[in-house]
Amino acid sequence: MRNNYSIKYIRGTLLILGIWPDEHKLEKKFPFLCYRYFVPLALIIFLMIIPQTVNLFIIYNNLVLVTENLTIANLAALLTCLKYFFVISNRKALNELLGYYKEDWKHMKGKEETEIMVRCANISERISITCVLFMQGAVSLKMIQQCIGIILVEIRGLERFFVVQSWFPPFVKVTPYYHLVSITQVVTVYCVGISYTSIDCLIFMLVFHICAQFQILRRSLKQAINHRSENSQDDGSFREAIRIIVKKHEHLNYFAKTVEDSFNFCILLQVLVSTLLICFQGFLVFKEILNSESFPLNEISFLLFYVADVASFLYFFCYMGELLTNSSAGMRNAIFESDWQKLSSKDIKMLMFIIFRTRRPLQMTAGKFTVLSMETYSRVNITYLNFKSCSWIFVSYGTYV
Repeated sequence: MRNNYSIKYIRGTLLILGIWPDEHKLEKKFPFLCYRYFVPLALIIFLMIIPQTVNLFIIYNNLVLVTENLTIANLAALLTCLKYFFVISNRKALNELLGYYKEDWKHMKGKEETEIMVRCANISERISITCVLFMQGAVSLKMIQQCIGIILVEIRGLERFFVVQSWFPPFVKVTPYYHLVSITQVVTVYCVGISYTSIDCLIFMLVFHICAQFQILRRSLKQAINHRSENSQDDGSFREAIRIIVKKHEHLNYFAKTVEDSFNFCILLQVLVSTLLICFQGFLVFKEILNSESFPLNEISFLLFYVADVASFLYFFCYMGELLTNSSAGMRNAIFESDWQKLSSKDIKMLMFIIFRTRRPLQMTAGKFTVLSMETYSRVNITYLNFKSCSWIFVSYGTYV
């Protein structure tokens, strides 16, 4: 089935990580596997967040090292743990939404409805693939650089360093603990990248499904009104059609509200952290360019992947919010685009309830603080450009004065 294909990656990764909401069969057969999410969480906390946070107190007087510590993994790892918390705490609600999702795919009516759902699923799928490619590209590039550096240090007999800027007790730098920790850190970094991406892709999948259902509902509403205008005597079937549409409309409003309530604070953190990460990484690259005698190709390459990854997540979230708002507001447009003027006053009064219900379109917000829209994305970009200009002036001043 098409729905299984479109969520194949998301379901597979979240199932391995232990945070896929719908796994009742697995819980009955192997109850202890329900808590396997503790494994990736423990790796992230004890091999990344705690060692990097302790390291901050050691390097607090070095602005570049502090910025690098926060940028490369610390903030992303902390945000990933918070995403785990949001998914686990809202597992019951998400399980209910996934049930609705499957039911909608099972009860498609006609070729046009199928095409609408497949089209929205394709958009969600392309967004997921783009996010995964950018994230894994940035992670892989950085890990390759770090692993090459570790190999050169081993060959030349220099002081050992870890894959991620961290503090560990001195005995950890002794073989075989050092190699074990380094390998585990590489695995943990990829785990952070996969978790970070997959949870966002789950949100994209659910919201684009809502948008598809709104398109189908608008089509049904226009057909019901046009049919009524052509058959003035068919009063009972029109009322039944409007009743079904209103009921489905309320169901979609509940669906969207559940998604928004489950992830709005998570999205707020993501928007704030993403803005900081882009600014911090820009500062590091400018510092590297000014202090390096040769062109830092490795740093620039990583910057391109990193900024593309973070900016694409922000863009897709804002695009998703804009599309949801337009899709929900389109219900009243469907009435205006139909032959409503041919209806009786009694029938028009029935349509007024739908128009009143869409006066406040559905919105995805960042912590109930700001609405996700293309305007929000533009403001974030302006913030980044302003910080970029300030960081350039600051770094130039610190280098030449």
